[in-house]
Amino acid sequence: MAQETHVAAYKAKTSASTRNPHMATSSSAPQFNHLPTEDRILAQWQAAFGSPVSDEAKAQFCITAFGMTFNLSDVRIWKQMQTGANKGKIHLEFFFDGSQAEIEDNKDVFVKAFEDMIEAQLQDRRVVEFRKKLTARQRRGKAAAGESGFDEPDADYLNDGDWQQYLKKPVPASDFSLRSFREAGCCLTFLVCQTSLSIGASEVLGQIAFQEHFPIDGKAQDPSKSEKPLPRWVYYAGVSTCVLTTLALGAWWQVVRQIAFIAPEVALGAV
Repeated sequence: MAQETHVAAYKAKTSASTRNPHMATSSSAPQFNHLPTEDRILAQWQAAFGSPVSDEAKAQFCITAFGMTFNLSDVRIWKQMQTGANKGKIHLEFFFDGSQAEIEDNKDVFVKAFEDMIEAQLQDRRVVEFRKKLTARQRRGKAAAGESGFDEPDADYLNDGDWQQYLKKPVPASDFSLRSFREAGCCLTFLVCQTSLSIGASEVLGQIAFQEHFPIDGKAQDPSKSEKPLPRWVYYAGVSTCVLTTLALGAWWQVVRQIAFIAPEVALGAV
């Protein structure tokens, strides 16, 4: 009965429909440009720790398995695991709405769905990036053709070395490994998936989840903006804080009043 009550209590989770109440830290990506690739990506994930996850990541990183959907609430560096002995990997913790009890009998199915989601994100990001670069190059090519008096863009302009190098660039291997599960949370229960990923895959996921911390090709992205409301518990916490502050100020005033006004009057009356 206790188990059923626990599961039922979290069926109406709101992480996917609300924004993260944490405040975003200012972007510090430029200061990491001089670092080697692995150190730079690790530093970016450390800088993003505690920042709100973008709405895009919440929508794209959800996991659907055995008739259930696990919505992403947060993703952050797994600090306890990210040590010097674990070079060549980025270790991340994914926080999903849910509990271990909900996947207990289907862990293999969940892990496979998780891996498929990561692979799909890497593939989709590659397609989006390709279309964006192709459109930009075609636009510049047409502009160059117009300036030179030709009706068509120069073929060499669209097939230079940089473009060919980009086309040959493979989709980064995920090297995904789910190391362990744990639970976290207070107002909501979160299923925390502790994972390890390749350097390239970690950068791509960071570019989706934390635009302000992960530039693309060295160019800063616009910070993500959320139009979703804060979760209800934030308002309850705010009201509780105001009430407790008012009570504390009232108690403090009574003490000051006793010392500053009533005590001198009593002393004079005794004299």
